[in-house]
Amino acid sequence: MKKIFYMAFVAIMMVACSQSKEQKAEALIKESLKKSLYKPETYKPVETKVDSAFAPYDDPEFFEELAELGKISYEYQGLEEKAKRAKSSMSIWSGPYMSAYGRNEYQEAKAEYEEISAKIEKLKTKGKKQYEKVVKLLQSSRKFIGYKAVHNYRADNNAGNTLIGNSIFFIDKNFEEITYSVEIEDYNQAQETIKLFKEQIEEGNE
Repeated sequence: MKKIFYMAFVAIMMVACSQSKEQKAEALIKESLKKSLYKPETYKPVETKVDSAFAPYDDPEFFEELAELGKISYEYQGLEEKAKRAKSSMSIWSGPYMSAYGRNEYQEAKAEYEEISAKIEKLKTKGKKQYEKVVKLLQSSRKFIGYKAVHNYRADNNAGNTLIGNSIFFIDKNFEEITYSVEIEDYNQAQETIKLFKEQIEEGNE
C-alpha cells in the first residue's frame, strides 16, 4: 500500500513539474476568480503571460504606502482650500467699524482658520514621514518576490452579458498562492505614478 501511495505521489509531482508557469498561474487564477465572479461557470481563459515580479515596483506593500501618501496629499489640499475660505471670511468681517454681528462672524472664522491651520501642521509632519518611507522603499535594492501573471479572460456578469477581464495576479515564489491582484489599468497607472514620483526625487537631488 505504501508503495502505491509513493508512486501516486511521484506521478503527481511529475505532472506538477511538467506544467508551464502559465499553466500553473491559470490554475491558481481560476480558483481565485471562482470566489469573485458572478457566474464562475462561464469563466474562460483567453491569454496568460507570466513574468518575474520585483520589489519595490511590484510589491503590494509599496503600492499601499504610495496610496497612503496620495491620501495625505489629497487631504492636505482639501484643508488648504478650507483655510483659504476661512481666511477670506475673516477679511470680509474685519475692520474698524465691525458690528456685534460682524465681530461674532469674524471670531468664528478666525477660530475655524486656527483649527484648520493646526490640522495642516500635523498633516505636514505625517506627510513628511510618509514621503520619507516611500522614498526609502523606492530606493531599496531590487528584490525578486515572485511572479506576476497578466491574465485575460471572459465571464458573464449578473445580467448575463459576457465581459472581458484584464487583470494582473501576483504569485508567490513557489507558485502556491496568489498574494495580490489588481486590474491591469490600475497597475499601469500605479507604475506611471511611481515613474513620476521617482523623477521628482531625482530632480530634487540635482
